Amino acid sequence: MGHETFRADVQYNDLKGTAAADRHDNRDFSKYLEEKGLIRDNETLIGIELWSGEVHGTLQNQPVYVTALVSTGGRYDTIHEEVISGQPVQVRKIDLEMPLNEFFGLFKRFAISISNFDLTGREIAFAD
Repeated sequence: MGHETFRADVQYNDLKGTAAADRHDNRDFSKYLEEKGLIRDNETLIGIELWSGEVHGTLQNQPVYVTALVSTGGRYDTIHEEVISGQPVQVRKIDLEMPLNEFFGLFKRFAISISNFDLTGREIAFAD
């Protein structure tokens, strides 16, 4: 059984930050996994990782690598207790490739904030 830390990480980590997303009302990532036959009835999606390989040129037109983390922990409360316990969270990883536009199409809104300084949680003042 492997172990890793849930966070974005690339070779040099020149830029770091945060991401946030809203689930899509009609077809979210869980539904996508169901439609593809990749998630089992007793599993709950608890995390998504996206990785894009090296881009040569000015256009990212290659598939991206996505890992869905699913838990068989049952209800939300049970999974939440496991997450806050401080112990490793038990998951099954589902690895797939997909076009970047298809990935973003599974979310209602998606925001990424990255910086070459540690700005996470910092207030930013700017001129109007």
